[in-house]
Amino acid sequence: MAPRGIALMVGAAVVAAAAMLAWSDDAGVPAAPPDPIATAVAAGQSYTLTTADGPIHVWIPSGYHADGAAIVVYVHGYYTDVDKAWIDNRLPEQFALASVNAVFIAAAAPAGGRQAVRWPALEDLLAAVFGAIDVARPTGEVIAIGHSGAYRTLLEWTAYPGLDWMVHLDATYGENEAWLAWLAASDRHHLLFIGDDTARWCEELAMEIEARWPGQLTTIDRFGDDDPLPDGPAPTRAVYLRSQWGHSPLAADGRAIPLVLRMTPVELLATGLWQRPLGLPPRDAGVDGRRR
Repeated sequence: MAPRGIALMVGAAVVAAAAMLAWSDDAGVPAAPPDPIATAVAAGQSYTLTTADGPIHVWIPSGYHADGAAIVVYVHGYYTDVDKAWIDNRLPEQFALASVNAVFIAAAAPAGGRQAVRWPALEDLLAAVFGAIDVARPTGEVIAIGHSGAYRTLLEWTAYPGLDWMVHLDATYGENEAWLAWLAASDRHHLLFIGDDTARWCEELAMEIEARWPGQLTTIDRFGDDDPLPDGPAPTRAVYLRSQWGHSPLAADGRAIPLVLRMTPVELLATGLWQRPLGLPPRDAGVDGRRR
């Protein structure tokens, strides 16, 4: 039963047969086959929590098992809210494309510099989620991913002792001493940061990490359309990705988020989409990526 003060709506998984309805219209014209990403999203479990501190969205993939699974908490940036980010950035689709065994959470965060951080204590957010859903809590890594203005929430979460991975999607706006202190606090801490608009501060942070922990920084100069994408667990405690994708696409186009999740030591689900290339098709494209 959900705790007092939390309303829970469960989005039941769409039965696979519903996604696999006849591939033809009423005139008998063959239609496009079902989108495998949409099918994977529908096969998972979806929850929406309404709390005093704002909405929380949760998605759990088919095949999830708690043993060794991760908790992935996504924090949106400014000029949006969690409901819009969930839909506009197609977060469940990106999580499905990542194909990792995890409980995915997206919670309310500031939409501008004058708004307060909604969940300053990560442990409170996790308690609210796992107190409201009837799902076994993961036993593996805790990973926080933040885009742009999410850095304010991530700064607060450096105080949570159970946080293993911090991922900045163009969210390194200075405050480098705080990130360095968090990295130094435990050998279990890993920092992965992507620089585009924030390249100035990312370069400074990279130099500091290399100076303090020689050999513990991996720098990847590009990971764009024409360059090989790194895949598999990160080889060092810190990874710096220099991006040319643009600030907003890092959160929305389905390459960066699945990629960084695959760079964490989380199990890939055998039935997941890990063999598909990264990136979401345009919203008006068919399954094969061609515009319709």
